[in-house]
Amino acid sequence: MSGLSTREALRDSARTAAESLEDAARWARGWLAVSAALLLAQAALPAAQVVFLERLVDSLSAGQPSWGPLLGLTAVVGAMYPLGQIGLAATQRMALRLRLRYRVDLAHAAARLAPSRLARADVTTDLEASQAATAVMDVVAGRTLQVLGAGVTSVVLCAVVWEINPVSGLLVLAALVPTVLAFTGISRMEARGWPLVATADRRAAYATEQLVQQRPGTELAVLGTGGKVAELIAGRRTEATKVLDRMIGSAMLWEFAAALATAALFGGALVALVRGGASGAGTAAAVAGTISGLNAIRLCGYAFGTIITASPQARIYRRFVASVPPAAPQLVVRDVGSLELDSVSFTYPGADRPALRDVSIRAERGEMIALVGVNGAGKTTAVNTLVGMLTPSTGRVLLDGRDAAALTEPERLGHFGLLVQEFGKFEFGLRDIVALGAPGPVTDDAVRRALESAEAQTFTGRMPDGLGTQLGQQWGGTGVSGGQWQRLALARIYLRGAGVWILDEPTSAIDAEAEREIFSELRRTRHERITVVVSHRAWTLRELDRIYVLDEGVVVQEGRYDELLAADGGRFAEMFRDQMKK
Repeated sequence: MSGLSTREALRDSARTAAESLEDAARWARGWLAVSAALLLAQAALPAAQVVFLERLVDSLSAGQPSWGPLLGLTAVVGAMYPLGQIGLAATQRMALRLRLRYRVDLAHAAARLAPSRLARADVTTDLEASQAATAVMDVVAGRTLQVLGAGVTSVVLCAVVWEINPVSGLLVLAALVPTVLAFTGISRMEARGWPLVATADRRAAYATEQLVQQRPGTELAVLGTGGKVAELIAGRRTEATKVLDRMIGSAMLWEFAAALATAALFGGALVALVRGGASGAGTAAAVAGTISGLNAIRLCGYAFGTIITASPQARIYRRFVASVPPAAPQLVVRDVGSLELDSVSFTYPGADRPALRDVSIRAERGEMIALVGVNGAGKTTAVNTLVGMLTPSTGRVLLDGRDAAALTEPERLGHFGLLVQEFGKFEFGLRDIVALGAPGPVTDDAVRRALESAEAQTFTGRMPDGLGTQLGQQWGGTGVSGGQWQRLALARIYLRGAGVWILDEPTSAIDAEAEREIFSELRRTRHERITVVVSHRAWTLRELDRIYVLDEGVVVQEGRYDELLAADGGRFAEMFRDQMKK
């Protein structure tokens, strides 16, 4: 919002306030009604105080004390604090329901994101910003009611004081302006500063996670370098503190200026009362009521500032959630007859040469093929092109002879089971961890069969609560090794049962004996699918039907293991020669 004019900032804030009230009317209608009723009641109290106090003083001055004004004034003064506290509790309960809805909606939007969008830096940035926005958007509806209540207070108080002295009434109403202008300025300043604070805080939070999470924390402790990470944290926190300090200093100046202006307007109202010939009772009543009203006006400024500050974050949140279309249920395609990269080339934006050049790869149901090559040869790009995370610059991806580009992203992804090197270590219950492999409901028997196929039953069968066992020591659950996590990831692929499996280093964290068992099971069930393996281990390639050797984005060799190894001067033999000597 730093680039917006004051008028644009006010218009944007008004839109944010209206949208928040609409949200509250949909998701917290009862508490919205209660909060609004209580705030309106509070808004009328300062004016009622003026009326009852003036009548009471007049009756006392006339020597005829009246119980009506006294009881009325007592009721008004007595109601101010409890109504304020009950109103605050009501708006908090409304905010809780809004926060829940905002966070749930954001979670569902994130779950609908296609892999191609998740790969974009701007999308992940907006997702992080939207998550942060939920922490401030929930209070906007309540703050909007406070602003409206303060407006009602000012208008009603102005009308009552107007009866005593018109000029004083106008000055009381004008006392709202300096606070609103000050908080508008403060909020525009904060809109420039908070992104800097948030960036520094995110980096500090990430570094802190590395210290406190078990795996990176243990590594740093063993290396004795946790202090270096602590220094990084200190640097980022210091950056954020300096920005906050400047913001607070500027806010102090704005509020001091607003206080002086408000005092001047209030003083002018008193002078107008005295010089206008108001009675002592009227003057006393107007002064007391105005003091009570000024507190509401001060809170209005704070509430208005909160709305302005939240507006840019709310705009990011709403834009992000609206940008994610409803997702059709993903249907897993179990029967795929053929898969092909047909003369595919791909160049990353800004790259000076293609990552893939005229690559053609084919596999049919029942076949196990491999993609091999050194780091940067194009294996990952080829895999991402197959599943649709990248769009070829030229060429086609064919599924059963049909161009995969004609499919929607969920339809295309339904053909694949993908196990990547950086597989997810989801620290949930064992049942939930495996069930993530399939989009629909999953039975316990299916989970057990998948665990058995992935050679994971040897350790999961001993878990204390069976399929309900919580994994992950940070949650007080059962700790598992890297190899065991990888078997659980493979179990998800078995459970999914898609027609094409892409396994990127599927046994990299597993011991040799378990690796042989896993590949034996893969070969035994190969007829059920197309299997694409990416591997750097020579022995895992021995019994595959075909191996494609990638080098600098080009398929330089293809064939069976023995054929490629026997080829004089071949790239395959060059890469795996050292492994053959062991």
